[in-house]
Amino acid sequence: MRLIWKVLREHISISQLAGFVLANVIGLSIIVLGLQLYLDLQPILTDKGGFMKPDYMVVSKTISTAGSVVGVKPTFSEEEISELQQQDFVAQVGPFTAAQYAVVGRLTVERFGVDMATDMFFESVPEQFVDVSSERWHFEPGDPMVPIIIPRDYLNLYNFGYAPSSNMPTISEGMIHKVGFDLYLSGNGKREQLRGKIVGFSSRLNTILVPESFMAWSNSELGTGDQKAAPSRIIVQVTNPTDQRIAAYMDEHGYQIAGDKLDASKVSWMLRLLVSIVMVIGLIICGLACYVLMLSIFLLLQRNKQSISNLIAIGYTGRKIAIPYQLLVVGTNLISALSAMLILMIVRGVYMPYLVLLSPDYTAGKLSIAWLVVGGLWIVISGVNGWIIRRKIG
Repeated sequence: MRLIWKVLREHISISQLAGFVLANVIGLSIIVLGLQLYLDLQPILTDKGGFMKPDYMVVSKTISTAGSVVGVKPTFSEEEISELQQQDFVAQVGPFTAAQYAVVGRLTVERFGVDMATDMFFESVPEQFVDVSSERWHFEPGDPMVPIIIPRDYLNLYNFGYAPSSNMPTISEGMIHKVGFDLYLSGNGKREQLRGKIVGFSSRLNTILVPESFMAWSNSELGTGDQKAAPSRIIVQVTNPTDQRIAAYMDEHGYQIAGDKLDASKVSWMLRLLVSIVMVIGLIICGLACYVLMLSIFLLLQRNKQSISNLIAIGYTGRKIAIPYQLLVVGTNLISALSAMLILMIVRGVYMPYLVLLSPDYTAGKLSIAWLVVGGLWIVISGVNGWIIRRKIG
């Protein structure tokens, strides 16, 4: 092997190999940086930190002036819900169930001199649509405590709007979990007094949620008796928020989506598209770098044509002669792969502190995926190059 390497290394161009390594490092770095940045940004762009979270939209009917005058209720019929459920872009549909009675909540904290009451409203949705996990999210008739989930925006409005202007104390999420309040329910000639407790905060649903079991019991006891009242809002899980058929279907049927959910959910799709474009560019650069390497190897083989013929004449096989070139390819590709991962870790160390500031519960993407990708590319590129060299020598 030493004799073969001594004969064949004379015409190796260090500058050409360095150019290949540089180009390959740039291409691999673009690929792994784009992929890792996507993995690290995804938890911030989603509500619950999943790699590919489901997208939920709260849908209601457009309220027209004519409908308001004649008293038409903007509710969804069973046929409309069923038709929406059958659309290809819909994964599942859940109705909002509204309380059919009056609710008053009263909070008294003698230590801080707090005593305030307000009218409230309750709604419930199927449990799979609730974005707050809690072991206490259940209710049985006879339980004195009602678990409640409120929008996180409500707490922010109190802390940064109402509390400063009314000289009231601010309340943290941890504190509010420990505070209970009285609930006065009235309807159908009956009254109930229970204790309510906030067990979570929702970033998805802008309403005051109670468990479905509590809603069924309270409506049967205090409601109008119409347990199949048509919902005025529904929550829809869609398979792809960028599907153009969603907007077309909503416009055609006079439905509207709450807030900017449709636009916000496209951010994740745009990120995937940009990452795909970046990775394709990186692959093109890697491909061109490998092409340059193969041209350099072919030129080297051409220059060593006489030496190769002499080696074959004295008994060396083409496989043995190809080994030094194959090791050269494997080594340069390995240097490129490790250099790309080093660049990734350096760049990642720069931007990670800023991502942590954006979310206190931030969980970074796994670096192992980038290692698997760059390792797979190294194996594929080295394998293809080695096979081509072996075929070229014969």
